[in-house]
Amino acid sequence: MKMLLPRSLSGQLAVVMACALLVASVVNIVLVLGERQRAAFIEQTGGPIARFADAAATIVARAPASGRQSFEFSRRSRFMLQQTNPIADFGLSRDQGVENRLATALRENGVASPVVRASVRLVMRPDGISRQLSELMRDDTRGPLPRQPGPPRRSGEPSLEVVLSVQLPDGRWLSSLTHQPEPARGDAFLIGASTITTFVFVLGAALWIVGRLSRPLRELATAAAQVGETGEPQQVVARGPGDVQQTIHAFNAMSRRVSQLLREKDVMLGALGHDLRTPLSSLRIRLETMEPEAEREKAIRTIEETTVLLDDILDLSRHGRSRELEKPMDISTLAQDVAEDYAETGAPVTIGDMRKAVAVCRPVLFRRALRNLIDNAVAYGGNARITVECDNDQACLHIDDDGPGMTALELSSAAEPFFRGETSRNRSTGGAGLGITLAEAIARAHHGALFLRNRTPHGLRATIRIPLALKRAPAQAAS
Repeated sequence: MKMLLPRSLSGQLAVVMACALLVASVVNIVLVLGERQRAAFIEQTGGPIARFADAAATIVARAPASGRQSFEFSRRSRFMLQQTNPIADFGLSRDQGVENRLATALRENGVASPVVRASVRLVMRPDGISRQLSELMRDDTRGPLPRQPGPPRRSGEPSLEVVLSVQLPDGRWLSSLTHQPEPARGDAFLIGASTITTFVFVLGAALWIVGRLSRPLRELATAAAQVGETGEPQQVVARGPGDVQQTIHAFNAMSRRVSQLLREKDVMLGALGHDLRTPLSSLRIRLETMEPEAEREKAIRTIEETTVLLDDILDLSRHGRSRELEKPMDISTLAQDVAEDYAETGAPVTIGDMRKAVAVCRPVLFRRALRNLIDNAVAYGGNARITVECDNDQACLHIDDDGPGMTALELSSAAEPFFRGETSRNRSTGGAGLGITLAEAIARAHHGALFLRNRTPHGLRATIRIPLALKRAPAQAAS
């Protein structure tokens, strides 16, 4: 069921409303048509029952004490006195509801009716039973009732055949045969047309309300996804129902507070970086004359590592908020340039299959992510191979190594800040544990993701996936 529903709020509400209205409309049509048919049936059989009850009193008073006699009361109704009733003779189905109404009408006209029979059926044209009944009741037509003219029935016209019988006190049966014209069937069309009109108007009103709800919610979701990316507060125009407007006002206030906190954080980090780099640089200058030389080199190396750690922490704190402009660039060309830089230093970095993959990125920031992953592959895997390919609408940059890979726990925790697979925390065997964290943050800043998985039979593959330029409009500027 979930697969059939649209993902958007407006789409789901539209489908649910349409299904609910459709079911309600069908139920309404069935109930109304059923009631109309029942009312029409009562109206059609009411006339023959009333005429039968009126005529029965006269016929009972004037009929001979014995024998069979037929009477024609109108063109549509014929009566007959005989020893049996035609409903049993011809095996017609009985209608209990009509029989109850007939008994009531007879009692109201003073005719004792211990036993009554009634049969109603729709005939498109006179069949064998209809012809036999008509001939039986037409035979020797005479009697105390004058013939009353009625509307002629055209041949082949559908009609309702009503057969009524009552057993008289002397045991004989008084029966009548009536053909009622079938009522017009325009009701079904009118009911269906009115139901469809109601369906269209109600669904249209529901979709209008849904649109008023979903439009500001979509704008709110878009703005929420961009909070913190541009450095400026994301403001959404408040519109829609009161509850939605209240939510938008609360979001706008929150966005302003978040932007203010981010600016304060950047100012604090900038000051912190400056205040820490200055004494570190001064300390290194003083150490240049420190003796002995071994201790001096060790102290200088410690200061350099502290400086690198400080830079990594500052970069991590600003991830996704680089002031570098985005621009379309071939990822394979960027990867080849980085690989050439490593090759010049003799590092075991090679390139493999390079497919053209143009993506919107920040080149300097993206190079930092690529270098972090390459350094990690060289440090723990002994070498790094870079390949670029396109997968549907994604550019995929792979960095493979031939090392031992990672355990399941290490794979799940590798992107956490300060996590290292080598737990001794020895800086000679690795960095501060921020390389993969920074690479993942940079991938997210490019609307992509970083994936790590073990290779077969050994080794690790790190993959950065970001949208191709054709699938994502380049930003004019980014904070």
